Amino acid sequence: MERAQLATFETAQVIRGVPGGFHFPARMTAIQLGAGELALISPIPIDDALAQGIAELGKVSYLLAPNLHHHLYLGAASARYPEAAVLAPPGLASKRPELQIHGTLDGELAATLRGALELIRLEGAPSVDEYAFFHRATGTLVVTDLLFNVVHPQGFWAHLILQLTGCHGCLAASRTWRLLVKDRAALGRSLQRLLELPLRTLVMAHGEIVRDDAHARLREALRYWLPAPRTLPARA
Repeated sequence: MERAQLATFETAQVIRGVPGGFHFPARMTAIQLGAGELALISPIPIDDALAQGIAELGKVSYLLAPNLHHHLYLGAASARYPEAAVLAPPGLASKRPELQIHGTLDGELAATLRGALELIRLEGAPSVDEYAFFHRATGTLVVTDLLFNVVHPQGFWAHLILQLTGCHGCLAASRTWRLLVKDRAALGRSLQRLLELPLRTLVMAHGEIVRDDAHARLREALRYWLPAPRTLPARA
C-alpha cells in the first residue's frame, strides 16, 4: 500500500464481558481524498501522539462509522475533529442519539469521497448494516466485521472465541454471521460485487492485512455465502 494515500493505525482493544477481557486488535484506516483532506474509517482511540501522525497525512474532514457496531470511539473522534463530517449507516442515529451524525453512507456523498472511494453496502444483515470501502488509487478493499484475520491471538479468551467462531489464526468470516443474516441471496449479491473489484490489498478492522493473493483469499474466505455456480443442463 502507498502510505501517501492510505495508512492504517492499530490499537489493542479489550472487549469486556468475559473474565479478564477479550483482547482483540482493532484498526482504523485513513484515506487521503485529495486537496489535503482525510477520511478516517472506524476511528480508534486517538491520543495526541496518534493525532500528530494523522495530521502529517492531512486534515480530517470525514469520520466514517462502517457498521452499526463500530461506533464506540466515534464521539471522542468527533470531539477531537469538530469540523469533520460524521457519516454512518442509517440506523446509527437512533442507536446513538447523543452523537452528531451529519449524513448517512447510503446518501449523496461529497465529490471528494466519491472520487476516492467506492462504497458497497453489504445487504441482508440489517442488524450489522456494514459498508465496505474500495480505495481506487491503491486497489485496497477495507472491511470491518465481515472478515477477521487474527493470525496470532493473545490470551485464552481470544483463542477460545476465535476457535468457536471459525476465525482462529486465519482469514475467515465469523460463524456469527449465520445468525445475523436475514437474506442470504442479498448478501451473496453484495459479496459478488466485492469480488468484481480490481483489488490488490485487503484490510480488516481486526487482524493482519492481506497483501498477497488478496482476491483469491477473499473468495475463499467468503465461499460459504457466495451464490452456487450455475450449471448448464447436459446436452442430449
